[in-house]
Amino acid sequence: MIRRSLWVFLVLVIATLAGQQLIKGSGYLLLVLPDGITSIEMSFWTGLVLLLLSWLLAAWLLALLGWLHHPLAGVKRLRQRYRVRRSIQLSVQGLLDLAEGRWRKARKKLVKGAKSSGAPMINYLAAAHAAHYEGEEETAEKLLHQAAATTPQATLAIDFSQARIQLDQGHLEQALATLIRLRRQVPAHPLVLRQLKEVYLALQDWRALLQLLPDLKKYKVCGGDELTVLEQQAYLNYFQQLARAESLPSLKEMKEVWEQVPARMKSEDALTEAYLALLLKIQAYADAEVLLQQRLNHHWSETLITAYGLLPAQVDPKKRLLEAERWLQARPNDAALLHALGRICQQQALWGKAQAYYEASHQLQADQALLLEMSQLQKALGDERKSQYYAQQAIQALGRQLPDLPLPTPQRR
Repeated sequence: MIRRSLWVFLVLVIATLAGQQLIKGSGYLLLVLPDGITSIEMSFWTGLVLLLLSWLLAAWLLALLGWLHHPLAGVKRLRQRYRVRRSIQLSVQGLLDLAEGRWRKARKKLVKGAKSSGAPMINYLAAAHAAHYEGEEETAEKLLHQAAATTPQATLAIDFSQARIQLDQGHLEQALATLIRLRRQVPAHPLVLRQLKEVYLALQDWRALLQLLPDLKKYKVCGGDELTVLEQQAYLNYFQQLARAESLPSLKEMKEVWEQVPARMKSEDALTEAYLALLLKIQAYADAEVLLQQRLNHHWSETLITAYGLLPAQVDPKKRLLEAERWLQARPNDAALLHALGRICQQQALWGKAQAYYEASHQLQADQALLLEMSQLQKALGDERKSQYYAQQAIQALGRQLPDLPLPTPQRR
C-alpha cells in the first residue's frame, strides 16, 4: 500500500513538472545526420515520445528473439506452475481424506501429489500410513522406501513412521529393532521411549522394561500414577517369570534385583509373595523366613502370615513357632495367625497343640480350608466322627458360597 502511494506521488510530480514545461514552451530538437546536409527538426516532447516508443520496440524485439531461441520455455513454465498448483491441491485433498478415514483415496491423491511436490517425503509418509490403514502392508513398505529415496537425510522421521506401522501390524521384533536404532540417535526422545515401553509390554520382556523405567521417569514420559503401576507390573511379572523359568537365577542375583525395588513397593503383598515363591524355588529357605519376618514386623498382613504358616518344614519350625507365638501376644484374636500356628505345630507333630490352635481360629472365622485341615487331622488321629463333622462343615461353608439358583422340587415315589 505504501509502495503504491509512492508511485502515485512520483507520477503526479513528474506530470506536474512536465505540465509546467509545456506551459513555458514546447522547445525543439534538431538532429543533424553525419552527411552534414540532412537534418531533422521536431519539438522536444515529440522527440521524447519517439525515444520511449523506440525503447519499448527494442524491448519487444529482444523478448521476441528470446522466445524464438527457446519457443517452448514459456509453455514449460506455465505447465510447471500448473503442476505445482495441482500437486498442492492433491496433497491437501489427500491429507483431508486421510484424516476422514478414506484410506484408498488418500493414498492415490498423496502419491500423485508427490510428483511435483516440494516435499515429496511428507506425501509418501502420509500415503504409507493410508496404505497401512487400508491393509496394504506391502504397498506401505514400498512407500516408506520411496520416502527414504526422495529425502535420504530424513531417516529419523521415516523410522518413526516405520516403527508405528510395525507396531500396528504386530511385528514386534521388527518394531523393536527399529526403535533401538532410533534410541541410539535420539536417546531422550519421548516418543521412542513410549513406543519401546509398548513393545516391551507386548513382548512381556520385563527385565528390559525395568531397565527402561529410569529413563521413563527422567524424561517424564509417564505420569506419576502410570509409572507406579508400570513399576509394580514389571517387578511382579519379572519375579513370576523367573519362577517359571527352567534356568533359575542365583540367590545373589535375586537379592540384587530385590534391592532395586523401591521401598514403597516392598510393602505390596503380591510383590512379596512373588519374590517369596522364587526364594522357595531356589531353596533359599532361611532368606524366605527372614523376608516374611521383616515384612510382618513392618506391615502386618493376613496374606503374609498365611504364607508364613505354609513355609516348608525345612524352614526351622521351632524358631517359627516361637516367633508366631510372640506375635500372638499382640494379636490374640487374629484368626489367620492362629491358623498359621496350627500348621506350624502340625509340622512338628504337636497334634494336640495344632488342634487347639485350629479350634481357636475356627471360633473366630469359619474357613473352608481350615475345616478340611481339621477333618484331615482328626481322621489321622482316628476320630472319624469329628473328621466327618468338620468335613460336613466345610461342605456347608462351600454351599454358602454358591449362587442362589432355583432347583427342581424332589418328586415323591
